[in-house]
Formats: sequence, C-alpha cells, structure tokens
Amino acid sequence: MKKKFLFLTGVVCMCAFSALHAQDMTTTNKDHYSVYGGLLGGANYSNLRVTDKPAGLSTDWRWDWAAGIFVGFPIGKTISLEPQALFSRMGGKFTQTGIKTDNQLDYLSVPVLVKLHAGKYFDFMVGPQFDFLMSAKDKEHDKDIKDNIKKNDFALTAGFELFPRHVVSFYARYIHGFDKVYEDNSGLSTAKVYNQGVQAGLKVRLFGKHAKATPPPPPPPPPPAPLDSDNDGIPDNEDKCPNQAGVAKYGGCPIPDSDGDGINDEEDKCPQQAGVAKYNGCPIPDTDGDGVNDEEDKCPTIAGVAKYNGCPIPDTDGDGVNDEEDKCPTIAGVKENNGCPAIEKFSASAVQFVTGGATLTKGGNTALSQLALYMKKYPETKVEINGYTDNTGKPEANQKLSEKRAMAAKTYLTKKGIGADRITTNGYGDGSPIADNSTKEGKAKNRRVEFKVSQ
Repeated sequence: MKKKFLFLTGVVCMCAFSALHAQDMTTTNKDHYSVYGGLLGGANYSNLRVTDKPAGLSTDWRWDWAAGIFVGFPIGKTISLEPQALFSRMGGKFTQTGIKTDNQLDYLSVPVLVKLHAGKYFDFMVGPQFDFLMSAKDKEHDKDIKDNIKKNDFALTAGFELFPRHVVSFYARYIHGFDKVYEDNSGLSTAKVYNQGVQAGLKVRLFGKHAKATPPPPPPPPPPAPLDSDNDGIPDNEDKCPNQAGVAKYGGCPIPDSDGDGINDEEDKCPQQAGVAKYNGCPIPDTDGDGVNDEEDKCPTIAGVAKYNGCPIPDTDGDGVNDEEDKCPTIAGVKENNGCPAIEKFSASAVQFVTGGATLTKGGNTALSQLALYMKKYPETKVEINGYTDNTGKPEANQKLSEKRAMAAKTYLTKKGIGADRITTNGYGDGSPIADNSTKEGKAKNRRVEFKVSQ
C-alpha cells in the first residue's frame, strides 16, 4: 500500500510540475485559469459489476458518500489538469440463493482529471482513477471482508462540471473499474467482479480564480478618408454625380439606362426599347404579330386573338365558320345558314297562310315538310320560328296574328314527329318590316315567317 501511494504521489507531482511549466510558457495577456483548489463532497451510487455471473446471483446498487480535496493546474487556455484525493465509499449488493450481502468498500480514491473548458458554464472531464482499499465490510452480516478484496483498483472516469468558474460548482462523473476487486470469494470463484458507479456533488473553491485577458491598447485612429458623399468609392472631388452612387467608368455616375426599363445599358440588348430582364432588356417577343406576347400566347406561331390566349377563334366542326358565328358549332354546315347544314328544297318565303288567318296553304305545308325532314336528319338542331305581318289593321290584332302563324308552323312540325322542345316561336306583329308597307309588293314581303336554325 505504501509503495503504491508513493508511486501515485510521484505521478501527481510530475503532472503538477508539467502543468505549471505549461502555464509559465503561455503568454500572460491571454484569458486563462490560475492554479486553484478546494474541497468537494457528494454522493456515490455504486454497484459491483459481475461478468460470467453464476446462476442465481443478482446484484443491486447502493448509495453512500465521498469527500476530499482537489487542486487544478491550467494547461493553456482551455485545458487544465485536476488531481483529487477522496475518501470514497463504494461497493454493491448481492443476492444469491436467498442470501443477501451489502458490500461496503472504503477507498482512498485519486482521480487525475483532464478538464476541457467548453464554455463559461460547462466543463468536460476525463481521466484515470486509482483506488486504494482502506476497509471492506459486509454490512448485512456486520462482517469484515477486507481479506477477500483486492487492495487497489484502476478505473476510468468521465463527466462534467457546471458553473466551473464560480466558487461553488456542481459535478457528476461515471466511474468504470478495470481490475477484478474480489480475489477469492466462495460461490463467486468463476465470476469477475468490477467496481462501477456514479458520483455527483458540489465543489467549493478555496483559492485560485479565472483570470480575464487584458485587452490590447487600441490602435491609433486612421487618417480621415476623403469625402465620398454617395459611398461609391469615388471621392467627391472626382465624382460627377457626388450624391448618387455610381462607377468609375462613368465618372462616378450610375451605368445609364436609356430606355428606363431597370436594366442598365451594359446589360441591355435593346437599350432604346423598354423590355424585361428575362429577354436581356428586350420586350417579350410576339412571334406571330397578333398583339399577344409569346409568354401569354398559346399559339405563338399562329396569329390569334386575346380571348383565346393568342390562338385563332376555333372552328370545332371545320366548316369554315368560326364557333363565335356558327349556330351549329359541332355540325359542319354552310356560311349561308350561319354554320348549320343547308336545308335542301326549302324556302321560308314559300311558307304562306290564308289571307287574314293562321292556316297554312298547301304550298306552306309542302315547304315545312322539307324542314321536318331536315330536323330529323340532324337531331341536334333546333329552330326558332318568328312570325311577322304588314301594317294592315290594328297593331294588337297583327301581334296576335303573327304569334298564331308562328305557332301554326310549330304545330305542323310537331305533327311530323319533331319534338316541341326543339322549336321556339315568337310573334313580332308589324313591328319589323323588311319592305315598304305603302305598296302591295312591300306588304306581301312583310307578311312572312322566318326560320333560324341553331344547335
């Protein structure tokens, strides 16, 4: 025991000498710790770790205490060496075949910690720990077991310290033993038993402190810079635009933008024509010249109209009559019938009525029969029938007569099998003449029925 203690004392002294020598080598104007030291105390939560555990053996942790002294030696700005000397009560509990033991092991523990100062409020620490057995006892049976315990132990320990620059700090560290602590223990001869534990507590610093770096003297003030009102790096006495930031190439003035499009002339491919950055300062192109630029034009190479996003007005049925003018946009027709198919052998003027009445003439029936055939051939079509009169008689009577004549034409068509929902009628009386009512010929033209086909 004495030889090991002397050896450990030598190791600590060598570490202390190295640390002090390293501290002397550092410059005095750096931020650093001075040599420090004090007292510490805390709790041990320890266990005897067993490998190759015999059948029926269980282990448990036990609480106890530790106390001692510490001294720290700075090594540079962020690392220090901190040896400690502690009385540390450790051990663990065993239960085997119903028999319990509470093994209390008292050590002189000497951890030699390397501390890394990670910040103002936090340090990491790691290093070896040398443990020298002072006494050993089975508290469960009040029995001395020192003869069965190895007299020293080697462990590694690591942890952290909170508020290390304060007078009082908190620390916690884990201890992991590497030497078998039982030399001979009946029932455990095949097992390997090691120390392990967690120690946490408080440290009270009695001397030493953290030294702040002495800031270097401030440098002399620089000579005053020449006045540059717009901060463009060109002195006012050389700047043609002293209140507007610019470049040397233009005498301190900004790069010009002749067309005012926000793109300076050096980057603008169309400097005399306002444009956009995407096209290097040129306007958005309109390839087909229809007034809709290519970015909005769905048909950029075919002239169209804005309503159809730059495409031509569609002609769905391909009959040469665009959909906006085509009354039958999905049935190919002729321009003369507003895009609907032509009605063969039909003339609206042939639809005649008896004088002063709404009865169809024979010729009128014949004409309407052609219209019925047409509507059967094209079941998608509808027809609007509008009746008109001349100005003979009272307007009220003419209005009723025009309505009756339009309805008479509808009735004929429905009898021919045309659905009534495909036919609408209107009467306009004498209000819409197409010829002069002062002549017999004009009156004849005004007494008419018009047919408008649609889809």
